[in-house]
Amino acid sequence: MKPLDWFFLVASLVLTVTTAGMVFVPTDAPLQVQLEDPEGTFVFPLDQDRVLEAKGPLGVTTIHIVRGGVFVSDSPCTNKICIEMGTIHTAGQFVACLPNRIFVRIVGGTAASGAPDATAW
Repeated sequence: MKPLDWFFLVASLVLTVTTAGMVFVPTDAPLQVQLEDPEGTFVFPLDQDRVLEAKGPLGVTTIHIVRGGVFVSDSPCTNKICIEMGTIHTAGQFVACLPNRIFVRIVGGTAASGAPDATAW
């Protein structure tokens, strides 16, 4: 192997180990609710109860943050699938009202120990 080959080999190993460390090391950040609507992206603490109104192209979608969970209580869409999705509680879960372009997810913290994740499915 030539000296430049060794350099690229070491550089790729360092990059791989650094990326793996960033992905697999858990964070202790507090859980937050991230709300995306046509007006922008907004972040709210999950531990404070509140009612949010997100405006989409069809009208207003009502979102509740209650007792460490988030759910959609009212939406102008026809199928109401976002309401049927129920309450979400852990990081990585989401509720979406696609016709109204509203996306709500929980970010931060760590996933529950032993809970299935995207790699399990």
